[in-house]
Amino acid sequence: MVSEASLEKSARAGLRSVAGPNSAVDRVTAEIRRGVLNGTLKAGSSFSIADLSVQLGVSHIPVREALRRLETQGLITLRPGRSAFVNPLDRDELRSIYRLRKLIECDLAARACLDLTPADLDEAERLLKEFTQADVDADESWEIHKRFHLTLLRPALTEWDLRLLEQLWHACDRYTRVVYETYQIGPEERRRREIAHRLLIDAARTGSPAELKLAVNEHLAERELACLEWMAALPPST
Repeated sequence: MVSEASLEKSARAGLRSVAGPNSAVDRVTAEIRRGVLNGTLKAGSSFSIADLSVQLGVSHIPVREALRRLETQGLITLRPGRSAFVNPLDRDELRSIYRLRKLIECDLAARACLDLTPADLDEAERLLKEFTQADVDADESWEIHKRFHLTLLRPALTEWDLRLLEQLWHACDRYTRVVYETYQIGPEERRRREIAHRLLIDAARTGSPAELKLAVNEHLAERELACLEWMAALPPST
């Protein structure tokens, strides 16, 4: 059973200042999303726009716009006035997310398979090695993980496919990241991750759309089951 203490380990010390050269709204969106994904902003918790503005070192205008973006991704709900809350974790939401991911990603994998080049597969191998062996922080690790999956889908991706996937992945990340970051990332866990993702590369190397489609479906089904089992072990109030 995953304990409250384990969940706390995934949270960072708080939100960081977002001063920098890029769009303020983009920076604020990324930092608030990071806070939701790593548990700094806990599921079900409320916060004021004014407090976020102070923590992030910006005015309330980019904070409000960032929260609107995150609301469309299902992470945040804005309240009348100047507050918002982090949407609670929900089993039905998780099932819906994975149902849509299976429909989209399995179809994309089958259509991409015949157009994957040796260079694409070499890139997938490189990203897998980086994901399972590199000593990087959690945020960078999950970015590498996303690039790995995109590499195997890229030949079939359209702009709209990518938009939909980005939204589904953002919604899914706060479930999967907490689950897998509660595990100690030692040699055994790294090996488990390598095996799970190598099955996708092996299926892609067969050149069979049916094989890759099946492998992606099984991969997503296993991740969904792991998340549901983790949620079942949580206290009823979570």
